[in-house]
Amino acid sequence: MIVIIKIERSGGISGITISKEIDVKELPSKLVTIIKKKVNDIESPSLPLRSTQKGAADYYTYRISIQDGSNRKIIECNQYNIQEDLESLIQYLEKEF
Repeated sequence: MIVIIKIERSGGISGITISKEIDVKELPSKLVTIIKKKVNDIESPSLPLRSTQKGAADYYTYRISIQDGSNRKIIECNQYNIQEDLESLIQYLEKEF
């Protein structure tokens, strides 16, 4: 099983898009469990990018791509509607940005 995770973050004050790609083998086991669940969960759709707090301007949006062999899952969200389990993955990878 080959699993590659790519996180793209855009927005914020500067509006710059940055990305990080990592092999699942480099992640802690807790995060690997989250990724496996997301890949297998067909009920885990993209969240609406427009769902933001009133008055929010410089927020981050995220695009999480999970490639597992020929299967690919893309999850899009922003810092206001991100699921808790994905937030831990993003926090881990943002340390590398």
